[in-house]
Amino acid sequence: MPVPSQSKPEYRINLSSGSPNPLEAYEMLRSFLPNAGHHLTQNLRPALGIYNTSISRVCEKTIKCCEHLERYFKTSDRVAVLRSNTTIHKLIIDYLELTLYAAAEHVDDLRLIAKGFFQNQAESQKSKSFRAFDESIKTHKSLIAASANAIKHAQARIRLYSLEFRHDGTPTCMHGYFIEGVSNGVVGPNQIFHDENKQVFSITSLIWEVITFLLHTSRSLNEFLKTVEAAKECQPPEQVDTFKKLVIAAARLPLYSFDDNHPFARTRVIIDGDAASLEPLKSRIYGSITSKWSKSDRGEFGDFFGGYEGDGVTRTFKIVQPAALHVQHWD
Repeated sequence: MPVPSQSKPEYRINLSSGSPNPLEAYEMLRSFLPNAGHHLTQNLRPALGIYNTSISRVCEKTIKCCEHLERYFKTSDRVAVLRSNTTIHKLIIDYLELTLYAAAEHVDDLRLIAKGFFQNQAESQKSKSFRAFDESIKTHKSLIAASANAIKHAQARIRLYSLEFRHDGTPTCMHGYFIEGVSNGVVGPNQIFHDENKQVFSITSLIWEVITFLLHTSRSLNEFLKTVEAAKECQPPEQVDTFKKLVIAAARLPLYSFDDNHPFARTRVIIDGDAASLEPLKSRIYGSITSKWSKSDRGEFGDFFGGYEGDGVTRTFKIVQPAALHVQHWD
């Protein structure tokens, strides 16, 4: 695990059956009566219903992305084999984009939950706790919202990048992405997101960016909910926890970064549980949580592949290369 730090927010995710939901706002929301607040009179689902629907949408899209990524990691450690596998390229890109869209929409859903505890917008804007919550989630959504907006409104498509890497004698292939843009007729990494030393980002880092985003925003919502006066009831049975399934799917993948700063540099995530709950973490992929990276500093790079999509007109494409590769250790 990352070294404990007083400056890092910390989240403990216990995968054991019956353990608390790691999303802190969930426990508070499911203690409220369904008619708490003004959500029903505003023709909305109850607050917990909005939250469950939104979290499920993000988790389901991200889990699918993880599953396609895991299949890609297991297909081959040779770029020559992977280069022609266009079907899975498209699936990974599609689910990366769907993940970003769902995560960006989650922010709107969280604001909808919070605003529903006020009779109208003017009342919510007078509330110090609502304004503090609103500012808090804005800080957590920046990368996700910007990426989703660029993809949706500026044809800034996600493109995959793969690099052969032999680490301490073990061959593997590391997969990243960049957001495509056009500058003076040259297609290459979008200059809004990528400068010369930040050309390629890790796909698995982005998955953990989404997971930590859900944890951070849930904590922010929970802090707001503590200020809400609402009738409570005995907690209903917990639904199937898709968030824990997402954590398992992500932890089965290698942990590394390219030119991006890994979210674990800013957030401490601890995964534990009993033997039965930890069994699904085993993917046998080098660099994953149960097949950890060697502590060796010996590494060799091989072939690479950065994919563009032709449009029948553009003739100039920039060769993409990361400036760095960092393996991220769980312990």
